Amino acid sequence: MPYGASVWNNKPAAIISQSPGNLSGFDANHHLRQSLVFLNMPILQQPEAYIGNVSAIFDENGKIKDEGTVQFFQSFVNAFVDLIKKYQA
Repeated sequence: MPYGASVWNNKPAAIISQSPGNLSGFDANHHLRQSLVFLNMPILQQPEAYIGNVSAIFDENGKIKDEGTVQFFQSFVNAFVDLIKKYQA
């Protein structure tokens, strides 16, 4: 593909990393971010989302236990929707 002709050019992106451990996929999140920057994809800057100890956030029915976590995810989605609207043709 010729330089500058990527189908990913100016397509908004958001990254959430998760892990069963404490580091929450921090390095993977940042590595993917670098790749998306190379593709000229505008990336949601705030809020950043690194979800550690992911198994502890769900109850036995697979529902998120803490309302604050639900609110965080909603704020992430809302911010991503705003970014998408900014880049709509």
